[in-house]
Amino acid sequence: MKTILFYWSKGADTRVKMIKFIARCERESEPCYLNLIAENFKLSHVAIKKHLDLLVESGYVKVLNSGGKPLFLALSKNGIEILREFSSKSR
Repeated sequence: MKTILFYWSKGADTRVKMIKFIARCERESEPCYLNLIAENFKLSHVAIKKHLDLLVESGYVKVLNSGGKPLFLALSKNGIEILREFSSKSR
């Protein structure tokens, strides 16, 4: 499932880390939202939002409460598949 978002484009490493972070939040039954990701990655809200918009548009991340503040995030089916791809590589 190689895609430019995770392999060849600028910011690919950040997007992989974001997918892993969202998965960790889900495993620990903790809410995941943009500001939490920005705080943990020590990046600006704007930078994380750009990455997140790409992930949502491409169908890797879904917003659980569209229109809410903050937007709570979860991995979509595609997000879980890409997570498995990267998890198997790190073994």
